[in-house]
Amino acid sequence: MNRSRIAAIVLKNWFSFRRDFFRIFDIFWWPTFMLFVWGLLSIYLTKTSVNSPNFVTILLGGVILWNTFDHATRDVSRTFVEEVWDKNLANFFSTPLTLTEYLVGILAIAIVKIIVGALFMLMLARLFYAFDPMALSWFLIVGFVSLVLTGWLISIVIQAIILRYGHTVEVFIWAVAILLQPFSCVFYPLETLPGWAQRIALVLPTTYIFENMRLMIFSGSVRVDQIVLSYALNLFYGVCAVVFFYRTFRVAKDKGLLVKYV
Repeated sequence: MNRSRIAAIVLKNWFSFRRDFFRIFDIFWWPTFMLFVWGLLSIYLTKTSVNSPNFVTILLGGVILWNTFDHATRDVSRTFVEEVWDKNLANFFSTPLTLTEYLVGILAIAIVKIIVGALFMLMLARLFYAFDPMALSWFLIVGFVSLVLTGWLISIVIQAIILRYGHTVEVFIWAVAILLQPFSCVFYPLETLPGWAQRIALVLPTTYIFENMRLMIFSGSVRVDQIVLSYALNLFYGVCAVVFFYRTFRVAKDKGLLVKYV
C-alpha cells in the first residue's frame, strides 16, 4: 500500500467535510438529540421506580454505544455513495489507487469522526446527567471497538450491494442499524425477545456487547467467553464481507458498472 495515495483519500474527504456544514451538524446534532430524549427518560424512570437500577447508566451507556455502531455503519457507506453520486469512482480507479488503499483511506477518516462523536456524547452525558464512564471501566473501549468493527463490516457489504445494483439501494445505509437494533438487545435483556428473535440475536456480535454492558453495570464483571465470541463473529463476518466486496468489485469492473449509474 502507498501511504501517499491513502493520505490523498483522507485529504480529499477532509476538504469535503470542512466545507459542508451538514456533515459537521450530523456528528453533533443527532447524538445531542438522542442524549436529551433518553437522558430525560432515564431520570423519570429513576425517580418513579422504587429500588430501581441505575437507569441513567444503563440507558445512556446503551445510547452512546449504539450511536457509535450507527455511525460506523453509515459513515463509510455514505462516503462511498457520495462518490457514486459524483460519478467519481471511474476517476479514482483509473489511477494507480488500489481498492485496498481507498478502503483504508475512508476508514481512517471514519474512525476520527466516530471518536469525536463518542467523546462529545460522553462529555454531554457527564455534564447534564452525571453519567460516569468509569461505571463501564475498560469495557467501554472493548465494546466500542467491537461495535465499530461490526458497523464497518456491514458497511462493506452495503458498498458491495451498491456497486452491483447502483445507488437505488442506498436506503440500506440508513436502514440497517434500525433493522438490527431490536435484535441487539440495546436496552433490554436477551430473554425479553421471543424465541425466534433470540435465535437471530445470538448470531449478532452486537448482542453480546450490550448484554455484557448491563452485566458490567450490575456486577462489575463480564462474561469473557461472550466478549471473545463477539470478536470471533466479527472476524468471521469480516472475512466474508471483504471477500464479497472484492469479488463484487471485480464483477463491477468486468461489467462496466463503475461508470453505469442507475
